[in-house]
Amino acid sequence: PLTPEALKVSVNSIQQCLHLQWTVHNLPYNKEFKMVFQIQISRTETSNVIWVGNYSTTVKWNETVHWSWESKLPLECAAHFVRIRSVVDDAKFPELNFWSSWSSWQAVHVQDFLGQDALFVFPKDKLVEEGSNVTICYISGNIQNNISCYLEGEQIHGEQLDAHVSTFELKNVPFIRKRGTNIYCEENQRNAISDGTVLFVSKVLEEPKDFSCETRDFKTLSCTWDPGTDTALAWSKQPSQSYTLFESFSGKKKHCEEKNRCNWQITQDSQEIYNFTLITENYLRKRSVNLLFNLTHRGETRGVAAHGGH
Repeated sequence: PLTPEALKVSVNSIQQCLHLQWTVHNLPYNKEFKMVFQIQISRTETSNVIWVGNYSTTVKWNETVHWSWESKLPLECAAHFVRIRSVVDDAKFPELNFWSSWSSWQAVHVQDFLGQDALFVFPKDKLVEEGSNVTICYISGNIQNNISCYLEGEQIHGEQLDAHVSTFELKNVPFIRKRGTNIYCEENQRNAISDGTVLFVSKVLEEPKDFSCETRDFKTLSCTWDPGTDTALAWSKQPSQSYTLFESFSGKKKHCEEKNRCNWQITQDSQEIYNFTLITENYLRKRSVNLLFNLTHRGETRGVAAHGGH
């Protein structure tokens, strides 16, 4: 009776994500339950299960549950199928501690039939970090076509997913240029059809180094740092990393106009100690360093590296 219902699946092709939402209609009214949802995802056909996982959350009567799954394979490359079952995992309701039936399979087809002469390469213009692993595919409308694919002019070899689709796993992708890394596939016949994609590989965002602040007039703090490598990419695919100063005692924040320095106005409220966090961020990652500055020492105080992360 607690089978998940009204399962809807939407697609974010850029993020290569499936977004799921569903409800459990038959829960008792006005109560909250700890539940576990088991999710199965299949590729190309329902019998080919590629991922199984559990999602635990608390659910109320008629509440909509949301969950997302990221695919390594671009979603255009193959049909996907999703189904869910549930169990109440709550000591207060032992009588409900059994798995429900599975919901019916929901099919997700991102790419419709292409036609005989079509050839497509996916993903399109993907942004990744240097050192990442990336899966690409081509889809050919004609299964008789003999297709070759090239990474920066060098042939690459993949695996056939089905009669129309082949996949390629690129491991530890390097940064080559700001304009991106070129991948293209072509039919080996005389009337060659071709398609390609650009993989935008970003340099890894570095933690700011040598973060320090000083004041000469007790009105302005002048903070400087070494920003490291600029992670900007061409065609606005990724701008240069941003820098923000945050001071935790006052709760104030300032966006820094320059990439290696920032001025901070000293207020006349007798604040002597400033606890700065310098945050740098691009589309893929965020990093930060901390600095405790004592105004009475006036001179330069250097920062201590704090947590980095995505």
